[in-house]
Amino acid sequence: MFKRILLSTDFSEDAKVAYRWAAELAKQAGGTVVLVHAFEDDMVAAAPALSGYLPAEALDMGKYREEFRRGAEAAVEIARKELEALGAPVEPHLVEGRKPWQAIVQAAEDLDCGVIVMSTHGRGGLAHFLIGSTAEKVVRAAHCPVLTVHSTDAPPEA
Repeated sequence: MFKRILLSTDFSEDAKVAYRWAAELAKQAGGTVVLVHAFEDDMVAAAPALSGYLPAEALDMGKYREEFRRGAEAAVEIARKELEALGAPVEPHLVEGRKPWQAIVQAAEDLDCGVIVMSTHGRGGLAHFLIGSTAEKVVRAAHCPVLTVHSTDAPPEA
């Protein structure tokens, strides 16, 4: 069974559905939930294109990035507590520097995880075509099995 279960979260309600699945896998295997949030910084990449349209104080991207990072750290801590309340040991990580799907796949390798658990928002049609699916990209690129959980999936049996 899997001893290190990577649980990817964006802190959405859909993502929280996967918490029970990861916690149950960890409890059954005597393993650990490796909680991962992929911190995005697309705001920083957009700054040069917007520089002529924003006041100078709005361009302090370092300040805003740090504020967003602190918010993400706080959210990871809350998620850690929620998972521990489900009875699973948790190892929290905030990963950054890539697109979320790339960060998740790389974290699974770097942190020696045997499975990735993540929710899927179930977007279809044009939204899926334009935005793409992080879960789909992870499934295609991961070195290990990926369990995708939809918001309507029943919680796992203990």
